[in-house]
Amino acid sequence: MIKTVAELLQGFIDEESAKLNEYELKHGPTIGDMYEGLSADLLNRAIPSHLELKVVDGFITDGDGFLSGQMDCMLVRGEGEKIPYTDSYKWHVKEVLAVFEVKKNLYSKDLINSFYKLRQVSEGYSKYLFRKEHSENKFLDISPSYKNFSQLTGITAPQYSDRKVLTGENELIYTTLFMEQLMPIKIVLGYDGYSSEFALRKGMAKFLEEEGQGRGYGVPSFPHLIVCGKHSLIKCNGLPYISPMRDGYWDFMTSTTCNPILLILEFIWTKLSLEFDMGMPWGDDIEMECLNEFLQVKPVIDDEQKGWMLKYRELSKEDLTSAKTSIDWQPLEISPPVFAIFTQLIQADVCTTEKAFIEFAEEQSDNVEKFIKEITSTNVVSFDGKFLSLYSENLIASILPDGRFVIAENNSGRFDAWLAKYY
Repeated sequence: MIKTVAELLQGFIDEESAKLNEYELKHGPTIGDMYEGLSADLLNRAIPSHLELKVVDGFITDGDGFLSGQMDCMLVRGEGEKIPYTDSYKWHVKEVLAVFEVKKNLYSKDLINSFYKLRQVSEGYSKYLFRKEHSENKFLDISPSYKNFSQLTGITAPQYSDRKVLTGENELIYTTLFMEQLMPIKIVLGYDGYSSEFALRKGMAKFLEEEGQGRGYGVPSFPHLIVCGKHSLIKCNGLPYISPMRDGYWDFMTSTTCNPILLILEFIWTKLSLEFDMGMPWGDDIEMECLNEFLQVKPVIDDEQKGWMLKYRELSKEDLTSAKTSIDWQPLEISPPVFAIFTQLIQADVCTTEKAFIEFAEEQSDNVEKFIKEITSTNVVSFDGKFLSLYSENLIASILPDGRFVIAENNSGRFDAWLAKYY
């Protein structure tokens, strides 16, 4: 379903932006207004009308002195404060769901400007969130962040009040993921600009090499999505895209040339599903987007500072041009011994210090530690040093008609659809 909606909206955008390109006008601000209006129209078409959300431009405040620059396009709820003698509003950051920075042409200068402008949104939300007093008592469901932390690190996420049991490095990842869930989605939408995925990656890498040091360049500062024509940079924070850490590094930014409207819908609909506890029309599509490695970060804690070590994964033009944009989803095949553990995990956590588990692990593998790693490598199980815990919802452990042992999440009916297609 989401891919069908994305294709329809992409067709609309292609047609309307072509009309704007042909329109004879040389006044820069007005040209910018046209593309901002088109982006607002796109956003209005992508959100359920019954939520009564608004698409506006204006400024963001934290209610305590912070005021951002003017934002091109915002998805908001509630009521803003009208700025006298203008059509613009100030909106409290807690009521802002998404912010768009719109560019007709996205090149180096525009990319840098958009980064700094949208960074204000993160700063404003951080100031609001970590103030000691709030005017409202609102329950925050941060269970998605627990799941994302476990999936990223393989470690069972402690309750927020118990986060100090983590190492300093893991606590930084932990708190960062909460910020990522709670703050507004930030999207740079460029209709044209860099000519290729390779050029867009180079443009961002050059900016970071020249300016990306010190405070203000951590994971929360980056936009969630940067679109430039048909190619995009994507933040993998678990909402919705993520990949497990490798050698202590988090692949937090990737790139792709798949449908950018699909990516926008994935981020916006994920935000709406969490904020309003509602199901979105995802469908049961068994096709997945392919993402290319781009930026990695590693948390670094010492006596003097706390921050991120950034590493750039360079790929050639040829590698990027030949890369697939999508692949068919399939369940994960596992060994019969691991399958036996999953049949227990679906019922309850498994204690790895019990005699029965130790004997089973030593019988099936070289040692207990190796067997535990085989289980957690499935990326749906976390380990706290004693218990194995299943953090995936609606997980199915199944024996296929051809005799293979598999596991799969089935929240959207994807496994059922895959089974019907291939068996």
